[in-house]
Amino acid sequence: MYNFEWHKNHAVKTTSSAETIIAILASCIEMESVLDVGCGDGIWLASCRAKGASTVSGVDGPWTDPTQLLIPPESVAIKDLSEPFDLQRRYDLVISLEVAEHVAPQFSEIFVDNLVRHGDVILFGAAIPYQSGFRHINEQWQSYWAGLFQAKGFLAYDLIRSQIWDNPDVHFWYRQNAILYVNSKNAELTNKIKNHIKDKMIQRLPMDVVHPEKYEAVASYRQIAFKLLIKRFPAQFIKKFASVVLLKN
Repeated sequence: MYNFEWHKNHAVKTTSSAETIIAILASCIEMESVLDVGCGDGIWLASCRAKGASTVSGVDGPWTDPTQLLIPPESVAIKDLSEPFDLQRRYDLVISLEVAEHVAPQFSEIFVDNLVRHGDVILFGAAIPYQSGFRHINEQWQSYWAGLFQAKGFLAYDLIRSQIWDNPDVHFWYRQNAILYVNSKNAELTNKIKNHIKDKMIQRLPMDVVHPEKYEAVASYRQIAFKLLIKRFPAQFIKKFASVVLLKN
């Protein structure tokens, strides 16, 4: 959804984010094959390959520039992410991070269907309300997506967020939104992840949560905007407004 210049500008921190999160996942699940839906320039898949994944595949829209990809162009399929697609195989891990907010709300269920069709483990995160960004037309709370996954038999496991919450080398949107969804019918895998969370005493955060870094950015912006707005009012109005406030107090 973003142009490749955006990806380049964020590449250092995105690489650090991917390496950190993939290392956490590698400690409890197999990742021989990985699919990234909304893969951008393929930076997450490149990190998975560096960690040992033998098969990596990406899906993204027609804006994809094959010359800018960090993985072989033949590894990326061009699809409309608001329509059903089937790659005719399943993967150990399916990734889709900060992509679903770009797909219109009426296609949310189709988007989730496309993910669960391709694997039993989904690493998913999407922008929450007021997170803001280019063409964010479907910002939803984390619980909204959890409900859609649950309807497909995939349960949420908060394996990652508390382990990266205070890590400044990871983008705040991953620290806030990245949740693991697992097919409840895969009992062996489900038990493995449950035991890992228990053994490592991994803290579960509230499902709907805003990272302080985002909150502070929004709060400071609104404060600045309010000050700029006040400056536009005539001095007489400000004096009148202040007198009313003083009388009420």
